[in-house]
Amino acid sequence: MPLSRRSFIGGTLIAAASVPLLGRRAFAAPAPDLVDVSGSDPKAMVAAALTALGGIGKFVRKGNHVVLKPNAGFANPPDWGSTTHPETVVAVAKACIDAGAKSVTVVEFPQGRGLKCLERCGLIAALQALPQVKIKVLSSPGEFSKVDVKGGVQLKQVEVAKAYLSADVLISIPAAKAHNETGVSFGLKNAMGLIYDRKAFHTMLNLHQAIADLQRVVKPQLTILDATRALLTNGPTGPGDTATPGRIVAGRNPVCVDAYGLTLARFNNKQMTPADVKHLELCAGMGEIHVAKLKVKKVKA
Repeated sequence: MPLSRRSFIGGTLIAAASVPLLGRRAFAAPAPDLVDVSGSDPKAMVAAALTALGGIGKFVRKGNHVVLKPNAGFANPPDWGSTTHPETVVAVAKACIDAGAKSVTVVEFPQGRGLKCLERCGLIAALQALPQVKIKVLSSPGEFSKVDVKGGVQLKQVEVAKAYLSADVLISIPAAKAHNETGVSFGLKNAMGLIYDRKAFHTMLNLHQAIADLQRVVKPQLTILDATRALLTNGPTGPGDTATPGRIVAGRNPVCVDAYGLTLARFNNKQMTPADVKHLELCAGMGEIHVAKLKVKKVKA
């Protein structure tokens, strides 16, 4: 069928218009799996990490209800390294507010001493700079709802914080530290701070398998591992040997973040690999645990 002049011109214009779009797609840099930021100022480091991941708007939108889950479960001073650096939490909270979040709530289920834990680790004082940020200290069974764990090997049901279940976005902000039972406590282990019966994980279930199963229910959109300082021994509570790696690692997948986090320091007096952290190995199907296969963007802040 002969081509009319109108069809020829129209087709030419469409083809020409598509060239810039194809060019932009062809030359667009692939998004990294992780961002590894080095520096000394947690606020600047968080900002650099978010920028490298495409901005906070990739995770938080205007009107969202956001839950931040730091590791603030121990009534210890910040320099012990057993809790997330308070300035790291403040920086993430401020970014969420700037993105137009309707609410930002810091949620934690401390070990026995309630609000005192958040006071001793410096979080209460740091968050005074952001009065619009709420703090939710979990305590009673009524603050949790039972959820089925689809595909769970050992964990079939678990009581999870309603504050998380009703949120639009979960950002996990774990500390980088050793753990006497699980090897390390990073992002995957941090999810246990959103469940009611942690004792059952330690006494009735295989702890590593239960942590792996929990990832099917607690799914953060973003994990920011705070390794500005690290607890190397006698974790998770400390006191123990500490180091200052001066790093923050951020990514969408907590499995990838945890695997890479092992490279930041010598935990338990050894250079650990995923083979040393059974729950991380068990999560291999949920994320890449071989660091060499990850696309990592390194940034200085």
